[in-house]
Amino acid sequence: MQDQAERLRQLVGRLNSPVVLEKSVPIPSHCRIITVTSGKGGVGKTNLSVNFALALAAKGKNVLLFDADMGLANVDVMLGMMPQHTLLNVLNGQKTLSEIVLEGPGGIRVVASGSGGVQELADLNETQRGKFLEALLELQHQSDLILIDTGAGLHRNVLAFALAAEEVVIVTTPEPTALMDAYGMIKVLYREKHNPVISVVVNMAGNQIEADEAGKKLVILSKRFLNLEVDYLGFVPRDPAMIKAVREQKPVLLAAPSCPAAISLTRLAGMILSGKSQRGEGNLINFFKKVTQIFGAKNHG
Repeated sequence: MQDQAERLRQLVGRLNSPVVLEKSVPIPSHCRIITVTSGKGGVGKTNLSVNFALALAAKGKNVLLFDADMGLANVDVMLGMMPQHTLLNVLNGQKTLSEIVLEGPGGIRVVASGSGGVQELADLNETQRGKFLEALLELQHQSDLILIDTGAGLHRNVLAFALAAEEVVIVTTPEPTALMDAYGMIKVLYREKHNPVISVVVNMAGNQIEADEAGKKLVILSKRFLNLEVDYLGFVPRDPAMIKAVREQKPVLLAAPSCPAAISLTRLAGMILSGKSQRGEGNLINFFKKVTQIFGAKNHG
Protein backbone atom coordinates (compact mmCIF):
# COMPACT_ATOMS: atom_id res chain seq x y z
CA MET A 1 0.00 0.00 0.00
CA GLN A 2 2.89 2.33 0.86
CA ASP A 3 4.61 1.50 -2.44
CA GLN A 4 1.40 2.39 -4.32
CA ALA A 5 1.15 5.72 -2.51
CA GLU A 6 4.78 6.48 -3.35
CA ARG A 7 4.18 5.69 -7.04
CA LEU A 8 1.18 8.01 -7.03
CA ARG A 9 3.23 10.80 -5.44
CA GLN A 10 5.85 10.32 -8.15
CA LEU A 11 3.09 10.46 -10.78
CA VAL A 12 1.85 13.80 -9.48
CA GLY A 13 5.40 15.09 -9.53
CA ARG A 14 5.84 14.04 -13.15
CA LEU A 15 2.51 15.58 -14.11
CA ASN A 16 3.66 18.93 -12.74
CA SER A 17 6.82 18.84 -14.84
CA PRO A 18 6.98 20.25 -18.39
CA VAL A 19 5.90 17.95 -21.20
CA VAL A 20 8.62 17.18 -23.75
CA LEU A 21 7.33 15.84 -27.05
CA GLU A 22 9.50 13.76 -29.34
CA LYS A 23 8.71 15.80 -32.43
CA SER A 24 7.22 19.13 -33.28
CA VAL A 25 3.42 19.01 -33.39
CA PRO A 26 1.37 22.04 -34.52
CA ILE A 27 -0.28 23.78 -31.56
CA PRO A 28 -4.02 23.67 -32.23
CA SER A 29 -6.49 26.47 -31.87
CA HIS A 30 -8.87 26.41 -28.93
CA CYS A 31 -10.64 23.09 -28.60
CA ARG A 32 -13.57 22.85 -26.21
CA ILE A 33 -13.50 19.87 -23.87
CA ILE A 34 -16.93 19.13 -22.40
CA THR A 35 -17.67 16.39 -19.90
CA VAL A 36 -21.20 14.95 -19.94
CA THR A 37 -22.06 13.37 -16.61
CA SER A 38 -24.92 12.63 -14.20
CA GLY A 39 -25.53 12.24 -10.50
CA LYS A 40 -27.12 8.81 -10.97
CA GLY A 41 -27.51 6.12 -13.59
CA GLY A 42 -30.55 5.58 -15.77
CA VAL A 43 -31.07 9.19 -16.83
CA GLY A 44 -29.97 8.70 -20.45
CA LYS A 45 -26.57 10.40 -20.19
CA THR A 46 -24.75 8.24 -22.77
CA ASN A 47 -27.70 8.41 -25.13
CA LEU A 48 -27.56 12.20 -25.00
CA SER A 49 -23.75 12.26 -25.35
CA VAL A 50 -23.92 10.25 -28.56
CA ASN A 51 -26.72 12.36 -30.02
CA PHE A 52 -25.01 15.61 -28.98
CA ALA A 53 -21.89 14.48 -30.83
CA LEU A 54 -23.94 13.80 -33.98
CA ALA A 55 -25.83 17.08 -33.72
CA LEU A 56 -22.63 19.08 -33.22
CA ALA A 57 -21.00 17.32 -36.17
CA ALA A 58 -24.05 18.14 -38.29
CA LYS A 59 -23.40 21.79 -37.45
CA GLY A 60 -19.98 21.55 -39.07
CA LYS A 61 -17.84 20.77 -36.03
CA ASN A 62 -15.08 18.18 -35.86
CA VAL A 63 -16.19 16.12 -32.88
CA LEU A 64 -14.32 13.48 -30.89
CA LEU A 65 -16.46 11.41 -28.51
CA PHE A 66 -14.38 9.86 -25.72
CA ASP A 67 -16.06 7.04 -23.83
CA ALA A 68 -14.76 7.39 -20.28
CA ASP A 69 -17.40 5.22 -18.64
CA MET A 70 -15.00 2.54 -17.49
CA GLY A 71 -17.81 0.45 -16.06
CA LEU A 72 -20.46 0.20 -18.75
CA ALA A 73 -18.77 1.75 -21.82
CA ASN A 74 -22.00 1.99 -23.81
CA VAL A 75 -21.06 4.54 -26.48
CA ASP A 76 -20.08 1.83 -28.96
CA VAL A 77 -23.34 -0.04 -28.21
CA MET A 78 -25.40 3.11 -28.85
CA LEU A 79 -23.64 3.53 -32.20
CA GLY A 80 -23.86 -0.13 -33.14
CA MET A 81 -20.06 -0.36 -33.19
CA MET A 82 -17.79 -3.16 -31.96
CA PRO A 83 -14.37 -1.74 -31.06
CA GLN A 84 -11.58 -4.29 -31.36
CA HIS A 85 -9.21 -2.18 -29.28
CA THR A 86 -9.48 0.45 -26.53
CA LEU A 87 -7.33 2.96 -24.67
CA LEU A 88 -6.04 0.10 -22.55
CA ASN A 89 -4.40 -1.41 -25.65
CA VAL A 90 -2.66 1.91 -26.27
CA LEU A 91 -1.32 2.19 -22.75
CA ASN A 92 0.04 -1.35 -22.71
CA GLY A 93 1.82 -0.72 -26.02
CA GLN A 94 -0.25 -2.98 -28.27
CA LYS A 95 -1.74 -0.16 -30.39
CA THR A 96 -1.19 3.50 -31.13
CA LEU A 97 -3.87 6.03 -30.22
CA SER A 98 -4.63 6.76 -33.87
CA GLU A 99 -5.18 3.03 -34.48
CA ILE A 100 -8.01 2.78 -31.94
CA VAL A 101 -9.96 5.87 -33.06
CA LEU A 102 -13.19 4.66 -34.64
CA GLU A 103 -14.91 6.49 -37.48
CA GLY A 104 -18.54 6.79 -36.44
CA PRO A 105 -21.67 7.90 -38.30
CA GLY A 106 -22.10 11.54 -39.23
CA GLY A 107 -18.34 12.14 -39.26
CA ILE A 108 -17.83 11.80 -35.51
CA ARG A 109 -14.79 9.96 -34.14
CA VAL A 110 -14.92 7.69 -31.11
CA VAL A 111 -12.35 6.53 -28.55
CA ALA A 112 -13.30 3.66 -26.24
CA SER A 113 -11.38 3.65 -22.95
CA GLY A 114 -11.94 0.06 -21.86
CA SER A 115 -12.00 -1.15 -18.27
CA GLY A 116 -9.11 0.31 -16.27
CA GLY A 117 -7.72 2.30 -19.18
CA VAL A 118 -7.17 5.63 -17.51
CA GLN A 119 -5.77 4.18 -14.28
CA GLU A 120 -3.00 2.61 -16.36
CA LEU A 121 -1.63 6.11 -16.98
CA ALA A 122 -0.14 5.92 -13.50
CA ASP A 123 2.23 3.14 -14.58
CA LEU A 124 3.58 4.65 -17.81
CA ASN A 125 7.28 5.41 -17.98
CA GLU A 126 8.49 8.75 -19.36
CA THR A 127 8.96 7.49 -22.93
CA GLN A 128 5.52 5.89 -23.05
CA ARG A 129 3.92 8.94 -21.53
CA GLY A 130 5.60 11.27 -24.00
CA LYS A 131 4.32 9.23 -26.95
CA PHE A 132 0.83 9.10 -25.49
CA LEU A 133 0.67 12.85 -24.89
CA GLU A 134 2.01 13.49 -28.37
CA ALA A 135 -0.81 11.38 -29.80
CA LEU A 136 -3.33 13.30 -27.67
CA LEU A 137 -2.07 16.57 -29.11
CA GLU A 138 -2.58 15.21 -32.62
CA LEU A 139 -6.16 14.21 -31.74
CA GLN A 140 -6.78 17.66 -30.31
CA HIS A 141 -5.44 19.29 -33.45
CA GLN A 142 -8.12 17.43 -35.42
CA SER A 143 -11.01 18.40 -33.13
CA ASP A 144 -13.21 21.44 -32.49
CA LEU A 145 -15.03 19.76 -29.62
CA ILE A 146 -14.17 16.78 -27.46
CA LEU A 147 -17.09 15.25 -25.57
CA ILE A 148 -16.17 13.08 -22.59
CA ASP A 149 -18.94 10.65 -21.64
CA THR A 150 -18.35 9.65 -18.02
CA GLY A 151 -19.87 7.07 -15.77
CA ALA A 152 -22.69 8.05 -13.41
CA GLY A 153 -22.63 9.01 -9.75
CA LEU A 154 -20.11 10.49 -7.36
CA HIS A 155 -17.42 7.89 -7.92
CA ARG A 156 -13.71 8.66 -8.20
CA ASN A 157 -13.41 7.87 -11.91
CA VAL A 158 -16.47 10.01 -12.71
CA LEU A 159 -15.35 12.98 -10.62
CA ALA A 160 -11.84 12.89 -12.09
CA PHE A 161 -13.19 13.58 -15.58
CA ALA A 162 -15.76 16.11 -14.38
CA LEU A 163 -13.22 18.07 -12.35
CA ALA A 164 -10.61 18.06 -15.13
CA ALA A 165 -12.94 19.39 -17.85
CA GLU A 166 -13.40 23.05 -18.78
CA GLU A 167 -17.17 22.60 -18.96
CA VAL A 168 -19.57 20.07 -17.47
CA VAL A 169 -23.05 19.20 -18.73
CA ILE A 170 -25.09 17.40 -16.06
CA VAL A 171 -27.96 15.25 -17.31
CA THR A 172 -30.92 14.62 -15.02
CA THR A 173 -34.59 13.69 -15.21
CA PRO A 174 -37.46 15.49 -13.44
CA GLU A 175 -37.62 12.77 -10.76
CA PRO A 176 -36.84 14.09 -7.26
CA THR A 177 -34.10 11.50 -6.63
CA ALA A 178 -32.37 12.33 -9.93
CA LEU A 179 -32.56 16.07 -9.15
CA MET A 180 -31.05 15.57 -5.70
CA ASP A 181 -28.23 13.48 -7.14
CA ALA A 182 -27.63 16.13 -9.83
CA TYR A 183 -27.46 18.79 -7.12
CA GLY A 184 -25.03 16.56 -5.22
CA MET A 185 -22.78 16.53 -8.29
CA ILE A 186 -23.03 20.33 -8.56
CA LYS A 187 -22.03 20.70 -4.89
CA VAL A 188 -18.96 18.50 -5.32
CA LEU A 189 -17.85 20.40 -8.44
CA TYR A 190 -18.34 23.68 -6.60
CA ARG A 191 -16.33 22.47 -3.61
CA GLU A 192 -13.46 20.90 -5.57
CA LYS A 193 -13.15 23.08 -8.67
CA HIS A 194 -12.48 26.82 -8.98
CA ASN A 195 -15.24 28.64 -10.85
CA PRO A 196 -16.83 25.59 -12.51
CA VAL A 197 -18.79 26.07 -15.74
CA ILE A 198 -21.86 23.85 -15.31
CA SER A 199 -24.94 23.38 -17.49
CA VAL A 200 -28.00 21.22 -16.85
CA VAL A 201 -30.14 19.25 -19.29
CA VAL A 202 -33.41 17.63 -18.21
CA ASN A 203 -34.06 14.38 -20.06
CA MET A 204 -37.23 12.30 -20.41
CA ALA A 205 -39.53 15.16 -19.41
CA GLY A 206 -43.28 14.73 -19.70
CA ASN A 207 -43.69 18.30 -20.95
CA GLN A 208 -41.91 21.64 -20.99
CA ILE A 209 -43.51 22.84 -17.75
CA GLU A 210 -42.24 19.79 -15.88
CA ALA A 211 -38.78 20.14 -17.43
CA ASP A 212 -38.45 23.87 -16.80
CA GLU A 213 -39.55 23.46 -13.20
CA ALA A 214 -36.87 20.80 -12.64
CA GLY A 215 -34.10 22.69 -14.44
CA LYS A 216 -34.84 26.00 -12.73
CA LYS A 217 -34.95 24.28 -9.34
CA LEU A 218 -31.30 23.29 -9.77
CA VAL A 219 -30.42 26.80 -10.95
CA ILE A 220 -32.12 28.38 -7.91
CA LEU A 221 -30.63 25.94 -5.40
CA SER A 222 -27.15 26.50 -6.80
CA LYS A 223 -27.50 30.26 -6.66
CA ARG A 224 -29.09 30.40 -3.22
CA PHE A 225 -26.88 27.96 -1.34
CA LEU A 226 -23.64 27.99 -3.35
CA ASN A 227 -23.76 31.42 -4.98
CA LEU A 228 -22.97 29.55 -8.19
CA GLU A 229 -24.39 30.36 -11.62
CA VAL A 230 -25.61 27.18 -13.30
CA ASP A 231 -27.06 27.31 -16.82
CA TYR A 232 -30.26 25.45 -17.65
CA LEU A 233 -29.82 24.56 -21.33
CA GLY A 234 -33.23 22.97 -21.89
CA PHE A 235 -34.84 19.56 -22.07
CA VAL A 236 -35.45 16.44 -24.13
CA PRO A 237 -39.04 15.15 -24.03
CA ARG A 238 -40.03 11.59 -23.28
CA ASP A 239 -40.47 10.28 -26.81
CA PRO A 240 -41.47 6.78 -28.03
CA ALA A 241 -39.16 7.29 -31.03
CA MET A 242 -36.20 7.69 -28.65
CA ILE A 243 -37.13 4.54 -26.74
CA LYS A 244 -37.42 2.61 -30.01
CA ALA A 245 -34.05 3.94 -31.22
CA VAL A 246 -32.32 2.91 -27.99
CA ARG A 247 -33.83 -0.55 -28.25
CA GLU A 248 -32.51 -0.83 -31.81
CA GLN A 249 -29.07 0.49 -30.76
CA LYS A 250 -29.34 3.53 -33.01
CA PRO A 251 -29.01 7.24 -32.18
CA VAL A 252 -32.40 8.88 -32.48
CA LEU A 253 -30.92 11.62 -34.67
CA LEU A 254 -30.26 8.95 -37.29
CA ALA A 255 -33.25 6.71 -36.64
CA ALA A 256 -35.94 9.42 -36.42
CA PRO A 257 -34.42 12.85 -37.16
CA SER A 258 -37.76 14.66 -37.25
CA CYS A 259 -39.18 13.33 -33.96
CA PRO A 260 -39.60 15.70 -30.97
CA ALA A 261 -36.59 14.27 -29.11
CA ALA A 262 -34.29 14.68 -32.11
CA ILE A 263 -35.45 18.26 -32.67
CA SER A 264 -34.79 19.05 -29.00
CA LEU A 265 -31.33 17.47 -29.15
CA THR A 266 -30.42 19.57 -32.18
CA ARG A 267 -31.62 22.69 -30.41
CA LEU A 268 -29.58 21.80 -27.31
CA ALA A 269 -26.48 21.28 -29.43
CA GLY A 270 -26.94 24.83 -30.66
CA MET A 271 -27.22 26.00 -27.06
CA ILE A 272 -23.96 24.23 -26.23
CA LEU A 273 -22.21 25.95 -29.12
CA SER A 274 -23.46 29.38 -28.09
CA GLY A 275 -23.02 28.81 -24.34
CA LYS A 276 -20.29 30.26 -22.18
CA SER A 277 -17.02 28.39 -22.34
CA GLN A 278 -13.75 28.97 -20.56
CA ARG A 279 -11.50 30.52 -23.14
CA GLY A 280 -8.47 28.80 -21.73
CA GLU A 281 -6.07 26.45 -23.44
CA GLY A 282 -8.64 23.74 -24.16
CA ASN A 283 -5.73 21.36 -23.91
CA LEU A 284 -6.29 17.60 -24.01
CA ILE A 285 -2.85 16.98 -22.54
CA ASN A 286 -3.61 19.15 -19.52
CA PHE A 287 -7.00 17.48 -19.23
CA PHE A 288 -5.45 14.02 -18.87
CA LYS A 289 -2.76 15.33 -16.56
CA LYS A 290 -5.52 16.63 -14.28
CA VAL A 291 -7.46 13.35 -14.52
CA THR A 292 -4.49 11.28 -13.40
CA GLN A 293 -3.57 13.78 -10.69
CA ILE A 294 -7.08 13.48 -9.26
CA PHE A 295 -6.89 9.67 -9.37
CA GLY A 296 -3.60 9.87 -7.49
CA ALA A 297 -4.91 12.33 -4.91
CA LYS A 298 -8.04 10.25 -4.26
CA ASN A 299 -6.05 7.03 -3.97
CA HIS A 300 -3.49 8.66 -1.67
CA GLY A 301 -6.26 10.04 0.51
